[in-house]
Amino acid sequence: MTASAAQFRALIATVTAPTVFLAELPVTNLSYTTALNSAGTASVQMPLVAPGAPDIAAGSTVLWIERDGALVFGGIVWTVAGDAGQNTATVNAGDFLTYLNRRLIRTTQTFTAADQLDIARALVDYANAVPDALDIIGTAGTNVSGVTRTQTFASWERKNVGQALEQLAAVNDGFDFVLELTYQGNTPTVELVLKSPNTGTATDHVFDLEANIETLSFTANASQLATQVDALGAGEGPNKRVATATQASSAYALTQAAVSTPDITDTAGLTAIAKRQLALRRAPITAVSAVIRPDVAPLPGTYAVGDITQLRAKRGFLNVAGDYRITTLATTFANNQERITATFAEAAAFVTL
Repeated sequence: MTASAAQFRALIATVTAPTVFLAELPVTNLSYTTALNSAGTASVQMPLVAPGAPDIAAGSTVLWIERDGALVFGGIVWTVAGDAGQNTATVNAGDFLTYLNRRLIRTTQTFTAADQLDIARALVDYANAVPDALDIIGTAGTNVSGVTRTQTFASWERKNVGQALEQLAAVNDGFDFVLELTYQGNTPTVELVLKSPNTGTATDHVFDLEANIETLSFTANASQLATQVDALGAGEGPNKRVATATQASSAYALTQAAVSTPDITDTAGLTAIAKRQLALRRAPITAVSAVIRPDVAPLPGTYAVGDITQLRAKRGFLNVAGDYRITTLATTFANNQERITATFAEAAAFVTL
C-alpha cells in the first residue's frame, strides 16, 4: 500500500430520496470495486458505537463514496454486520446495477430491428417506469451503434433487467456499459453510459512493473479453450436453433464448446453470440492482476474499466508486454493507505470477428 493524500468520504441517503445526503459515516476503512459490464460493490467499516452515528438499514439505505470530492461509488446497502467484541460495524453495498438484478421483466418487451443501444436504454427505462421503482439510473444518451437487433424478452421467463442488459452486451459487435457518477451542483447523478463497439477505449497509459506497478501476477489459462463454438437458441430437440463460429488454428487441436441462450430466436443473434464466445476462447486467456501506485501517473480517475493500456512486466520467467484492457478496478483505503488493484485481459480477446 501507499500512504494516501486522497480524502475519502462515505455518505448515506435513503432509497426514497437517494440523492439527499443524510449523514457522513465515521469510516475507519473502506473499499469499492468497478467491473466491466457488471455490477460493482463497496464495503465500509466503522465503529459499532460512535457519537452521532446514523441508523443504517439494509435494503433501504443508499451509500455514496467520494474520493477527493468526486463520486466513485453509489449503490444500495444490502447487508449490515456488527461485532460487539470488536466494536465494529461493516456496511456492504452493491452499485445501482445490482438493483436492476432485482427487477424482473414482467411485461414482454419486443424489439424489431432496433439499435442495440436503444434496446439497452429501453430496458432501463422499463425498470424506472414501474410504480415505487428506484428511478436513479438516467438514460439520456442518444448515441447509437449502427448494430440492429431483433429480440424478445418474454414475461414468462421472468428474466431480470440486469441479466438482460448483460446478455444484450455480450455478443460480437456488442457494447460496453458503465455507470457514470457525477455531481450536478450538490446533487449526485447516475447515468448509464453505453460504448460501442465493445473493443475498448484506446489510451496512451503505460503500466510498468519498474515504474508505477507495486506488484504483479499473471495466469495463462487454456481451460476454456475452444476453436469452435455452438450457440444454442430457442426450440427443442431437432428444432433447436444453432449457430456455429469456427476459427482453425495451427497452434491448437480442434476444441469445442457450446453455450445456451434459449430465448434467442433469430440466427443473426445466435451467430453474434457464437462469435463473441469464440473471440474469448480461441486462445489461452492471460489474466493479469497488478497493484497500481496511486501517487504516480497515470493517476486514479484518469483511467477506468474498459480502457486499453500498455502493460509491461519482465522479471525472470515473467514476461508480459502489449495491449491489455482493464476489466476491474478495486480500491482499498485503510490506515491512511490506499491500494488500487487492477485486473487486465489481453485486448486481442475483445476483437470483433
